[in-house]
Amino acid sequence: MSSSLVSRAEGASSVSPLSSPSSASPSPSAKSRGSATTPSTPITPMAPLSPELLSLDKTKQQQQQQQQQTPTSLASRIPTVDGKKRLPQNIAHRGFRAKFPENSVEAFRGALASGAVALETDVHLSKDKVVVLSHDPTLKRCFGRPDKIADCDWSLLETLRTTKDPHVPMARLTDLLSFLSEPGREHVWVLLDIKRDDDAEELVTRMAETILATPGDWSRRIVLGCWQANYMRHAQDKLPGFPIAYIGFSLAYAYELLKYDCVGYFNLLQGILVGPRGRRFIREAHAKGRGILVWTVNSEEWMDWSIHNGVEGVITDDPPKFADVRKRWERDEKDGEDGDEDGAVPASELTPLRRTAGKAPPTAHPPNTKTLSGFFLRRWAKLYAIVGLLRMLEQVFTNVMRVRNGWESKVVRAALDRP
Repeated sequence: MSSSLVSRAEGASSVSPLSSPSSASPSPSAKSRGSATTPSTPITPMAPLSPELLSLDKTKQQQQQQQQQTPTSLASRIPTVDGKKRLPQNIAHRGFRAKFPENSVEAFRGALASGAVALETDVHLSKDKVVVLSHDPTLKRCFGRPDKIADCDWSLLETLRTTKDPHVPMARLTDLLSFLSEPGREHVWVLLDIKRDDDAEELVTRMAETILATPGDWSRRIVLGCWQANYMRHAQDKLPGFPIAYIGFSLAYAYELLKYDCVGYFNLLQGILVGPRGRRFIREAHAKGRGILVWTVNSEEWMDWSIHNGVEGVITDDPPKFADVRKRWERDEKDGEDGDEDGAVPASELTPLRRTAGKAPPTAHPPNTKTLSGFFLRRWAKLYAIVGLLRMLEQVFTNVMRVRNGWESKVVRAALDRP
């Protein structure tokens, strides 16, 4: 990476939300240079500090040291008020893909208009190293061509149109940043799902060049989503100060990453968090100041579950549905809430994972027998059967990865432990 890119990356990290006032103080050498040019004036001796003031000063220094040791992560900004539960943020999965072509600017615009406060999208590299937004490594599903994105130059990709109406072009990362830079969208943030089909270092380097070339404090508005620890290492190196999320469906891998401060969020498949083991992970992550996101939540039952279990964000294909679920919870707990009459946080205060206030209604999950009809019994049986299948697949995947790569602790240490 060029020296200019490194210097710009360092500049981005310097405006981290966790920057300490003490970090802006001049160095000893700077002070000495300043004293050489300042006229000499008599100095009045200071009166000795009282024990109370000394104690306060020591406490302040300890707090500043703790702030400097805290991981540079937006998860540390998750608010808690008197232990009350707050509603998860509405995060649009690839935009409003239920209505618009996924990962398009139109899908992002539709998502924000329908109640989402944040976006999730995926990144790949074209043949000529342009960062484009696509979930799949090929063009088949969305653009009707068999080619791989990595085999096509941007000059070809920009001519394609989606097979789904309204037949829009492929978007680049720079297009998304331009969209988010428009007036009125200053408080929208985005989770970038860094796909594993490209070379890790090359992809993250190109992302860094694109992000740092776009004006704005993107370290407060972009979360870097990584499936593997080696991608996290490159994210730390190329975009220091940007929060990192683990994306995956392995609790064993997530538990290992929980030991590392660089991982601020855990973006997990919702089904693997159902049950005692998942609830325990949520508690332990929250105890360490980490945020929990869940994907992809489209049924109202699991939206209720996500709220009831205190996650920070729900990634959904249907932002209007989750917006309605949130409004229902807000109505149920309207008494005693602060803010406007709908209980929502003002738009000017929305930041990544800043949630609206509200205690969780006493909703049983699954519902108690008094609320169960034959239809709901079949519905819940189906939902939990899917969860059981997901847990089985998680175990199979975990064991296969252990055979291929070794235990999670070995893989994570090799990537994240600094020499």
